[in-house]
Amino acid sequence: MIGRSIVFALFGAVILNSGCHGQVAATKQPDSTLHTKESSATAHLFAVVDGDSSFLYVKPAGVGTSYRLTGRKSGWEADGMISPSGDAVAYALADGPEAKSEVWVSRMDASNAHRVSATEEDAVMPAFAPDGRTLLYVKSRFNGHYSPIARPRRHKFDVVKVLVGPDRPVSGAAPVELTQQEFFDLRSLSVSPDGERFLVSTSGYPIGSLIEEFDLATPLRVKRIFQPHVPNEPSMGASFGQAAYTPSGMEIVFTAATEGKDGMYDYNVYQMSNVTGGDLVQLTHHTGMIDQLSVARDGTIFFSGSGKRYSLDSHTHAERQD
Repeated sequence: MIGRSIVFALFGAVILNSGCHGQVAATKQPDSTLHTKESSATAHLFAVVDGDSSFLYVKPAGVGTSYRLTGRKSGWEADGMISPSGDAVAYALADGPEAKSEVWVSRMDASNAHRVSATEEDAVMPAFAPDGRTLLYVKSRFNGHYSPIARPRRHKFDVVKVLVGPDRPVSGAAPVELTQQEFFDLRSLSVSPDGERFLVSTSGYPIGSLIEEFDLATPLRVKRIFQPHVPNEPSMGASFGQAAYTPSGMEIVFTAATEGKDGMYDYNVYQMSNVTGGDLVQLTHHTGMIDQLSVARDGTIFFSGSGKRYSLDSHTHAERQD
């Protein structure tokens, strides 16, 4: 589950409603160009886990000091992204890392926060379409375990679509379930730059890890299935983390495991063609886990691992620690 990661490449928002997600004031934001359409493409949004809480921070585009956006004292804010126009943010919100989650939308200044997922849904991983008003997210039908020795976690995932606005729920816009796959595991959701397709990273028995693509117009059947094999992959077969489209939609960036020391896995970032599934390129050479992966609208790749955050230049693939 993405919510259990140590550091996330996420978003910024606050909660302004009643109940367990009670009103919380945003911290004062320093002068920056984060909220302009141009700069929102490369602003780095992330959250830091502190025990059973996850707090939101943002790294402004270019140079600038990361700062916290919310005043919450506890809770779990995760899985967020900025809308393409830079005027809104979507995110998952729960009382804790294993609690039922909701998907919320707010303005970039954290005002007008409101839930957009259905009341009964356990909802995570929101992803904006290019129009900024169509939002996809993932719902889970089961949170538990299939084995007495396994840790409880979310299962039986499907993808949902809903129309959203930055200020309030869209009148008459009810969430619509797109897929009927009941994915055993699902690690990421990404919408293509043309808004016609979406991509999930998933796994199931006995085939293992897969990257699957669907057409939004015909989401009940899989359009394409990818299972790239990286050098020195685990003996059990391919093992993927997150996957996302590049801004052109012609490539897919994803994380995959290789055999490491002492039976541990090392995860790195790879890129492949979305046309052929070939032209595999390894972009990073790290040891240990990669907690989260995201691709900005200008092609900058953000990822985190071992408590550190990194970015990759979209053209040279030069790596920088943020």
